[in-house]
Amino acid sequence: MRGQMMIDFFTSFSMWVTIVPIILCSIISGAVIIERIVFFRKINHDYRTLVTMVVKMVKKGNHNEAAELCNNYPGPISIIVKEALKPGIGHEERESEIMSASRIAVNGIEKHVGVIATIATVSPLLGLFGTVTGLLKSFVALYRGGADASAMLSYGVAEALLTTILGLLVAIPSWIFYNFMVSRVEMYLREVEYIANSMSQLQ
Repeated sequence: MRGQMMIDFFTSFSMWVTIVPIILCSIISGAVIIERIVFFRKINHDYRTLVTMVVKMVKKGNHNEAAELCNNYPGPISIIVKEALKPGIGHEERESEIMSASRIAVNGIEKHVGVIATIATVSPLLGLFGTVTGLLKSFVALYRGGADASAMLSYGVAEALLTTILGLLVAIPSWIFYNFMVSRVEMYLREVEYIANSMSQLQ
């Protein structure tokens, strides 16, 4: 009796119980992908050249010009350089400012990585859930027989295939972009480390 109750419970699930979460995942994934592409384009600069130019200006005593140069490099990474150029601060205070700005830059660079990874993992599982419930409906239709058995069998298989397709359609581009994000994050984290070390050595 309990088994029959469980079967009735899962076969009562509408296809939209699975499809709606997949659609929500696709919307979130699309929004995050667009936001991250815009962000990465915004911070796509040659920071090593910036550091070299800033160090030369500082050695010549042109602190204001060095700070103005940083304005041509928008984004959280160049803020590390600007924090190091604050006038009237000692070495320890400069170290603290650089570390604080570095943490902010790292948080900005790593933002939403976990969201994309979660969507890429959950979407095919949601599709699999819809596949299992759809196949369950098909087998129940075969078991119960009747005039509508053939139609219910076809519907259950179609539901299973549709939810699988939708889950994969969301998961595949999400995984691709996740790998892209990881590579970009690793590259910019190396830039943050280089800038922080370089700026810490300023006199």
